[in-house]
Amino acid sequence: MRPLLAALAILSTTPSLAAEVTGYVESRTQYQRSRVTGLVPTDTQPEVQQLLELNVQPRQEYRPGGFVTADLSLFLQAAGRYRGLNAEGREVSIAQQEASAARPLVSLNELYISHEVVPQLHLLAGKKRVIWGAGMAFNPTDLINPPKDPTDPTFQRAGAYMLQVEVPLEKYAFTLLASPAVLAQQSGLPRAVLAYPPWDRKDEELHYLLAARAYALVADADVNLMLFHSNLYGDAFENKTRLGFSFSRYFFTDYEFHVEGLVGFGSARRYPVGACLRDRASAAGCAIRGEPFFANTRLDEETLRPRVLAGTRYMFGDESLLSAEYLYQADGLKREELQHYVNGLALLRVAREFGLDPGQVNPGGGTDTGLPLRFNFEPLGRHYAFISYQKPKIRDDFTFNVVVMASLQDLSGLLAPSLSWSATEWMTLTLSGFVPWQGPESLAVTVPESDTKVSEFSLLPLDYRGLLQVRLFY
Repeated sequence: MRPLLAALAILSTTPSLAAEVTGYVESRTQYQRSRVTGLVPTDTQPEVQQLLELNVQPRQEYRPGGFVTADLSLFLQAAGRYRGLNAEGREVSIAQQEASAARPLVSLNELYISHEVVPQLHLLAGKKRVIWGAGMAFNPTDLINPPKDPTDPTFQRAGAYMLQVEVPLEKYAFTLLASPAVLAQQSGLPRAVLAYPPWDRKDEELHYLLAARAYALVADADVNLMLFHSNLYGDAFENKTRLGFSFSRYFFTDYEFHVEGLVGFGSARRYPVGACLRDRASAAGCAIRGEPFFANTRLDEETLRPRVLAGTRYMFGDESLLSAEYLYQADGLKREELQHYVNGLALLRVAREFGLDPGQVNPGGGTDTGLPLRFNFEPLGRHYAFISYQKPKIRDDFTFNVVVMASLQDLSGLLAPSLSWSATEWMTLTLSGFVPWQGPESLAVTVPESDTKVSEFSLLPLDYRGLLQVRLFY
């Protein structure tokens, strides 16, 4: 017994096996002005929010060749000041006592074990964020993880549950991955994975994604080829196979160019049903017949619907970074489809008149994002531009960043500036804002029975938003 205790004592004092624990405490105060007269209801959207996050990131190595790590956040949220429209269309304050109370939330961003069997074979099990694409603001090939915020891409750390086998070689790498879908959660923790439990059986299907990747370093370029097969994993596709690719390389020393794409047949997007959204009479008829206003009409079509992102990055001599990217979505809404989409949103105001459940009108689906994002982006159209500029080391302690997102179809967009101050080595203060703008009226669509013109980004239910974040590291 004594030799065993002595061995354990030696192991506990070995530096290479010591546990490391890092993390931070953050306070995020947000105020936004709700666009009450817009098409998206704001009844349940607070104008004032306070978020307190306690994050811990432990890491423990073990012999031979492995480690266990986690990224866990505990949130306390409080919200208040709700505004909306009453039945007569007048602006009113709405009491949301339950929603305004502090609500705890756990976000298990990552928790996995990584083991090196031999240098050419790595195994991983648990929850991890894995991104194979080269895009900065958006990743068309990221079918695995919760979506990220294009205005702050590095903030999203929440990953997916998976089993992964990787073969890393000097200039090549091969990866196989299997991920079960999380179908239900409670306070941020999963309670149904892969299949629904017997007491809450919504379907008999297994919800999963299988992925394979081949990486190669070719002429100083990073090249990835990807194959995905999924069944009801994050979208409505059943037994769907898609191909992905990415390319990234530096040219002329300082200019980086990258392209990333996903190719597959059909689309899982819910499209507006034009026959139901021409006018009130057609909408009333569909409501009486119980027909949906939005439906997955292109799931099984034999038309290729690629998503491609291309962009470049340049770093200046003072370490400032400029990035510009273009996104094309073949399954995005055309102008006439966006008009039907707006018609459907307008029906939210008259849903009771038709005896319609407003939930049928909403074309979006619920997506678990893990960490509470500052901005959620779901591109509706076909053409987008992302431009970001970061200027660090302003008077040594300040970093300025600005992101511009724009729809190239109607020239609407969003401006997101931020200024960070590293007051000390362990404290950072960040002030940021979000200001959407509407494109020219000649490219906009018309709200039914009104002369009001709207663009994609003017559909956002806010006029502006400001945030103050205080982060303390430990």
